[in-house]
Amino acid sequence: MNEKEKYRTQMDIRLGELGETLNEIKTKMERRKENTPDIQIETTLRKHEDAKARLKVLAQSDENSWQTYKTELDNLVNDIDDDMRQALVYFG
Repeated sequence: MNEKEKYRTQMDIRLGELGETLNEIKTKMERRKENTPDIQIETTLRKHEDAKARLKVLAQSDENSWQTYKTELDNLVNDIDDDMRQALVYFG
C-alpha cells in the first residue's frame, strides 16, 4: 500500500467518524428544536459532503498531483472538525 492509498483509507475512516458525529449533533438539535446561530450544522454537513467528493477526486488523481488534493482536504477536514467541536461544546 503506497502513501496515497494509506492516506485515502485513513481519511475515509475519519470522514466516516465525522459524519456519524455530525448526524448525532443534527439529531440533538432537531430533538431540542433548537436553531442556534452559533451552530451552522447544515453548513458543516455540506462541507462534509464536499470533503467526501474531494476524497474521490484524490483517489482518482495521479501520483504527482494527489499531494495538492491532500492539502486541500486536510484544511477542509480541519475546518469541519473545528465546527463540530464548537457544536459538541454546546451539546456536551
